Amino acid sequence: MRYEPELLDDLDATQRTLVLALTAEVAAVDGQDPLNEAARMSLEPGAHTARHILLDGPAGPEAYANLLPTGDLETIQLAVAPEARFTGLGSAVLAAALAAVPEGATAAIWSFGDLPAARGFARAHDLRPARELLVMETSLDEIPPARLPAGVTVRGFRSTDEAALLDVNARAFAHHPEQGAMDAADFAARTAEPWYRPEDLLVADHAGRLVGFHWTKRHDSALWEVYVIAVDPTAHGGGIGKALLRAGLRHMADEGGRRVRLYVEGDQETAVGLYRAHGFRTVHTDVMYVTG
Repeated sequence: MRYEPELLDDLDATQRTLVLALTAEVAAVDGQDPLNEAARMSLEPGAHTARHILLDGPAGPEAYANLLPTGDLETIQLAVAPEARFTGLGSAVLAAALAAVPEGATAAIWSFGDLPAARGFARAHDLRPARELLVMETSLDEIPPARLPAGVTVRGFRSTDEAALLDVNARAFAHHPEQGAMDAADFAARTAEPWYRPEDLLVADHAGRLVGFHWTKRHDSALWEVYVIAVDPTAHGGGIGKALLRAGLRHMADEGGRRVRLYVEGDQETAVGLYRAHGFRTVHTDVMYVTG
């Protein structure tokens, strides 16, 4: 016996544990996490940032959808138990998620890793790709020292930098529905994560003004991430982005990192070119689909 999808404003402790087990099983089989960082943060107790759809079977959840509002988008992330696939559960949980999208919002369904089965699922449901997010990696061997533009210094983050950093971030990512929406509450949530250290958040100063930052993230002893690089739009063209990238790579290498990963919009040709010039290569692609 299977049950109807259930829309929930929050998950209790038991449901949360079961959803985490389901997504871990999916990741182990697919080699790709079905949820991104924002969705995983929404699963933390007390987050109240997302809604959730559960579709139970005899042994517990067999399909799950995470619905997270981001600007005028309602991002949807799906997970279906490997043993329950090709039974209509994915279609059922997707239909429930689409029905729950608020009026006026655009449903945006993420496919992480652009797996063949996900492409087939998208075609079967008349979903079209609207956005590509490239996942790029390179090694941290032989990173040269950063060459800073005249008058620019790079240092670790201080608490007094927060307002200026959020202002630069908002203007640098005005085109980006997720990163551009980071506010003080989002920043506080990210800096409360176990991986955060202020010395891993590098800021660039020029004439006493914060003009950019490179937030690095340690995943484990070998793998790091270019978490966010932002440059004040008024300072574009001055070499600050390149300097921040190199300073961050040097920092990660000095901390013992061996590999580094980043996520970049596929249509951001200047940024993609900068990363390729520093040895990054695309390892896979995440695709956002929309209806119609």
